[in-house]
Amino acid sequence: MATFPRRLALAFAVLALACGGPTFAQVRKCMTPDGKPLYTDQKCEALGATEFPKAPASTRAAATGNVNTGLYRAGCSHTLQDLAFEIRTAIDAQDPNRLSGVYDWAGMSDTAANAVMDRLDAITHRPLLDMSPIEDSTAEDTAPRRPPVGLRLEQTQGNGITPSHTTLALRRKYGCWWISL
Repeated sequence: MATFPRRLALAFAVLALACGGPTFAQVRKCMTPDGKPLYTDQKCEALGATEFPKAPASTRAAATGNVNTGLYRAGCSHTLQDLAFEIRTAIDAQDPNRLSGVYDWAGMSDTAANAVMDRLDAITHRPLLDMSPIEDSTAEDTAPRRPPVGLRLEQTQGNGITPSHTTLALRRKYGCWWISL
């Protein structure tokens, strides 16, 4: 009797190895004919939509450090400095896909994910003035220093004058730092 479950477990392990590791699709921002944004992993044209214009390639390449490839670095943000770099780089490149790479998407519905992508898109299209940590206000003064619980982004609207403040929550999961709104 014990042989069957072992064989089943072995079959699943072999199947998992045969299928390879996880694959990641690029998220595209499209505009439907009625002017609404649509986020998809498919080509916009296949859905009867058009792709949103991107930032100039030179701006994206300079900000990402990938002049010829346009590829992002592998892995996740193991330190808060890595996370801050990813956020700053995504905003400098006006690249919501890059910012979405450090977002904690767990348990989110399609509708909620579309709303988050709209907000991430807006964040990446505002100039970043400053990014500062938000400390846990409930921690006692005698307690050891804890990591921040959030990041406050100081930006300006498109006019370059009107201030905009965004608070990103920080989460530590799977040995990496993630943001959420």
